[in-house]
Order: sequence, then structure tokens, then C-alpha cells
Amino acid sequence: MTLIITELSEFGIAMVADSAITYREKTPTGDDIQRVLSGARKLQVIPYLNTAISMWGLGSIETPAGPVSTDVWIDHFIGQHADIRSIDDFANLLAQELQQAVGVVEEPIGFHLPGYVEEDGAMLTTFYHVRNVDGTYGNFKYHDFIPGQDIPPQDFKGKIHRTRNGDFGPYAVLADAVEKVLPKVAAIGLTIPYPSLHGRVRYLIAWLRFVSDLYASSGKLPTIGGRIAALGITSEGQVLSYPT
Repeated sequence: MTLIITELSEFGIAMVADSAITYREKTPTGDDIQRVLSGARKLQVIPYLNTAISMWGLGSIETPAGPVSTDVWIDHFIGQHADIRSIDDFANLLAQELQQAVGVVEEPIGFHLPGYVEEDGAMLTTFYHVRNVDGTYGNFKYHDFIPGQDIPPQDFKGKIHRTRNGDFGPYAVLADAVEKVLPKVAAIGLTIPYPSLHGRVRYLIAWLRFVSDLYASSGKLPTIGGRIAALGITSEGQVLSYPT
């Protein structure tokens, strides 16, 4: 399982991802068991586009050399296509290569790809969600891979848009409830999150850490967890890494 969150706002782009890997294997008696390890690099920088990409869903991709972990596959894709000069070209080529590698499979997989595009001298925010599914939490409809430009370039002054994928159901319920009472917290002197890119990134880190700890306390496998990766991206093209 996974939880990745990408937020677009007037302060910049905030991205967080966990690093848990869930997989099945057999015991010596032939029984199936589910295990959770950590260490997947679900959030990676694309240096030549001054942005980053995060991933959720299917944990491995078939290659001529055999199955490769999705984070290793996307790292290779980034390295092999350093000649790409636009986020749109990156998203379209990624969708094409995923279609070739994965094909028709009824397992969801997606990639968050936000960034900035210059139009008439202004840096506008855009967001792609390269994916093979659409639908609601737990109710997917599968299709061929699409570049998925969910948000065309636009000015985010006074706006916030957040996309979350993976096992996001509990987070969505809790975040909706908490954000209704944050004005009451502000009334007693604590502004959460502080209105800055740093504040927005730290807010998402706090949520991911909280959900991870809740999963650990639930009695179920801690399928969201491990080290948290977090980045902030400014309209000037700075990609800021946040220690967690």
C-alpha cells in the first residue's frame, strides 16, 4: 500500500510519500503471507525539468530483464530521457512506455507529476496524473495509460488543490474532519499550517506521519509507513528537500 499527497497552492508545490512496500510470498509449507518492508523511493526529482514525480499502486513492472520495482523503473526512465524539455512531453512519453511495459493489467498504478509552465512571462502551475485507472476510492475503472493533465496551467493565487492516492481513505476522512476545526485552533493562537511553502510541506509530513502511526496502532499490517520523503517546489524552479 501507499499514501502519496501532492498539493498545489500560491506558495508552491508540496509533495510527500511514504516508503512502505507490501508484497506476498510463500512460507515453506506453501501458505501465502503478506509482508511489509520499507525503503521504496516513491518520490523522485526530475532535475532537468525542475520538478519531481511520485508513484502509487503496482509495485513492479515487467522488463526484458524480468520484473523491476516501480521506483527503480521510474529512476531509469528519468535518467534515460534527460533530453525532454517539457512536463507535457515527459507525461506523454511516460504514458506510452508504461502502456508498452505494463499493457492491460487490472492493477492500479499512477504517477503524480506537477510543475510550472511559463506563459506570457508568468509561471503557471500544472498537474499531470499519469495513470491506468479512474474512479473513486476502492472502485476503479481500468483503461489504457493516459498522461492525465488534470490541471491545465493556471495561476493558483488564493487557491489550494490537493491530490492523494494509494490507500488514502482513512486520511481523507480524518483530514476533512480536522480541517473543519482548524479555524478554532487559529483562534487560540496557532495557525496550522503556516501560510508558506515550508508550512504546507510540514503540514503534509505531519499528516503522513500521523496516518502511518494510526496504521501501526490498528492491529493491521502497517502498509503505510517507513521513511517519509518530502519536497517543496517553487515557481522559480527550486526543488527543496525536507528532512523527516
